[in-house]
Amino acid sequence: MRTPTLSLLSASLIFHARNTLGAINWDVYEYGVVESFKWSRPFPDDGTDPGGFHVNCRAEGTFHAKMYKLSDLLEEPPSGLHPWQEGIDHVLRQRHYVGTFDGVDHKGQDREIVMMEWTEVPAPVRHWIEEQQLDESEANENKWLYGVFKKPTTEGERIYQTFKPQPTAAPEGGAEPEKAEVVADKDKIVVFPAGAIYEIAPLWVAKGSKCERELHNLTKYRPQAIDHSILAWVTDHTKPKRELGKRDITFKVEAMAVTETDEGRRSRLMWEKLHRSIKRNDRRIQKEERLKAKKELEQGVTEERVKDEL
Repeated sequence: MRTPTLSLLSASLIFHARNTLGAINWDVYEYGVVESFKWSRPFPDDGTDPGGFHVNCRAEGTFHAKMYKLSDLLEEPPSGLHPWQEGIDHVLRQRHYVGTFDGVDHKGQDREIVMMEWTEVPAPVRHWIEEQQLDESEANENKWLYGVFKKPTTEGERIYQTFKPQPTAAPEGGAEPEKAEVVADKDKIVVFPAGAIYEIAPLWVAKGSKCERELHNLTKYRPQAIDHSILAWVTDHTKPKRELGKRDITFKVEAMAVTETDEGRRSRLMWEKLHRSIKRNDRRIQKEERLKAKKELEQGVTEERVKDEL
């Protein structure tokens, strides 16, 4: 009796997956995804709304960057990142690698990292990064998602550490902060694993959108749609033409604010009820099977005892 119901549920889940995950990235199957990667495409790739939800606002943006492998750290720019090798190594050691745009871990020297000009990073993202860098708490792993570095000013200069921004104000009741080095935005870069984008993806496209204030509210940001939530995903990206010595890529971020429709709520509640019913039925069957096994065992022991007495 379980098979038809389970088949129906499985078919629904497969249909849902096909409509939300979009095209398959075979690297996921070949190399695997980092354990900490909790993200997947939260809306269809054909431009339609997420099933059961109304989209209140959409925002998107396309960005230019360069993508390197760790093996490129010893190469000179533009094909490598040698001036920043030690500084990048230090940042990457501070936390587990968070993967590519799809969470893939190519492992070892094939792991990929993204580099952008600081001026090409949207202002809300820059502000978030600076806030994390100013947080002295060792428990704050977010400050290690992005490494900001100044550019060398002389030939052969090596950059050993991230650039820490100057606090906007002294701590209340505390001494004046030590004056930090002043570096123009045009003279800085930022380096990060592509998967780091998903921690703050809505901020990448918030500025200038029709729902800018809502996209800034990361407390509503979710990996999958729920009522009154924010969704975001890197919906497209190119790959560097490494065979030509090129490292340039572009990536597109889309975000939306959604609310659950009445029809969507009814459908969700129906499937949740069905799921609970299936689980209860499974528990009942498992209990019956255990009791049956126990009775068979007890009957076998009794028959064996009678046989021994004879």
